[in-house]
Amino acid sequence: MTDLLKFLLARPGRSVASWVLAVAAGCATAQPLPALVRQALAADPAVAGAWAQLRAAQERVTQAQAGFGPTAVLTGSLNETRYDEQPQLNLREFRAKQLALQITQPLFRPALLPALAGARAQARQGEAAVVQAQADAAQRVLEATFELFKGRDTLALTLAQQAAGAEQLAAARRAFQVGTVAIVDVREAEARVDGVAAQVIGARAELALQQQVLAELVGQPTPDLLRRGLDGSQLPVLPAASILEWLADARLLNPQIAQARHAVEASEAELGKARLGHAPTAELTYNHSLSSDTGTITAVFPRSGTAGTVGLSINVPLFASGATESRVRETIALRDKAQADLQAAERTVTLAVRQNHAATLTALARAQGLEAAVRSQDLALRAARRGYAVGMKINTDVLDAQSRLFEARRDLAHARVEAWLRFTRLQVQAGQLTANQLDALEAALVNVPEQPALLVEPPARAPAAAASRP
Repeated sequence: MTDLLKFLLARPGRSVASWVLAVAAGCATAQPLPALVRQALAADPAVAGAWAQLRAAQERVTQAQAGFGPTAVLTGSLNETRYDEQPQLNLREFRAKQLALQITQPLFRPALLPALAGARAQARQGEAAVVQAQADAAQRVLEATFELFKGRDTLALTLAQQAAGAEQLAAARRAFQVGTVAIVDVREAEARVDGVAAQVIGARAELALQQQVLAELVGQPTPDLLRRGLDGSQLPVLPAASILEWLADARLLNPQIAQARHAVEASEAELGKARLGHAPTAELTYNHSLSSDTGTITAVFPRSGTAGTVGLSINVPLFASGATESRVRETIALRDKAQADLQAAERTVTLAVRQNHAATLTALARAQGLEAAVRSQDLALRAARRGYAVGMKINTDVLDAQSRLFEARRDLAHARVEAWLRFTRLQVQAGQLTANQLDALEAALVNVPEQPALLVEPPARAPAAAASRP
């Protein structure tokens, strides 16, 4: 359980928004996006697990290399014997000590080469797994950041719509008091204000949830991000005809495809090792021993001495009851599976690149279209207000125009965020989400105007307020 959740549970009477305001007041340092990503990478358990797996794979490479070198074994023994010779009942006791050193140097072991190649392929697979885990963790942080921006923009626009609805309600009440509008217009405005108030509550809850999700990923609260946002004038640059370049980069740089490719290399090496199961081996051995005893069964005089032996050992496997052939068939099946996994990974990544490329272009086009829609809805709202002032429009027309304007503004903000979100996913799939790309995304963030209403919840309407309605 995080400190954020513990704090909220310990202080149930304190709102999430006021807690964010308190943290923001005490936090004077900026929170650049690359730094948040680095903190998330350091705290992500999947990244830590991938690093541990890589270290294990690197140790297997060391073990495979050690197979080419000599091995030395030192053994010692101490024996005590009691010999009772019949029928003379002559009991004899004697001791024997021995210390032996054996050195073995492989001369010919064909299976060592594919074993080393397979270990190196597994190490490269582990490196790709680390890259994949880091990219996934960075993508989660960026997506959580974009969702936070969406929630912040939704809450800001909903609050603005609430304020505009309150102004329209006040105008309707004034008009009703002078007798220029019917009570229906007032009730309609009150219903719209109440509906927007419910939307504000939902937007606040969604924003608090997004803050908690991001804090879980980064390992600490991120209040400064509420004061930052995407620059509407800076959108991803993505030519429509660049899909082939993105696909080529994905096949070459995508860590998921790289893992599958190295898995095929490791399975090929394992197959070569299995096929050498019947290959002969040769090794050079040297033994040096020191021995001493106080006698033996056949000798009564003590003795001691040293011995040195050099030998060549050749081992030719002839028959293993079918185990070697079965091992070959097993590794062939595993190789075929690895190749199928590679094809599946290439197909999955290709589809994801195409989808995110098309989604990015769609979001960019939608953002451009919504910019014109916002301008048109703004003009329509002004016209509706002027018409309402001279009696040509009713209150419902003004409220509808307000709703359409704020919906267009919300959709525009979401389309801009969606364009960056899809573009980031495209970069991850193509293996291009690097530190430079994070710096470029950081440059696209700007400070947004202070909006205290985003941090302090407005007081709830008193129950007696309904009695003041006309």
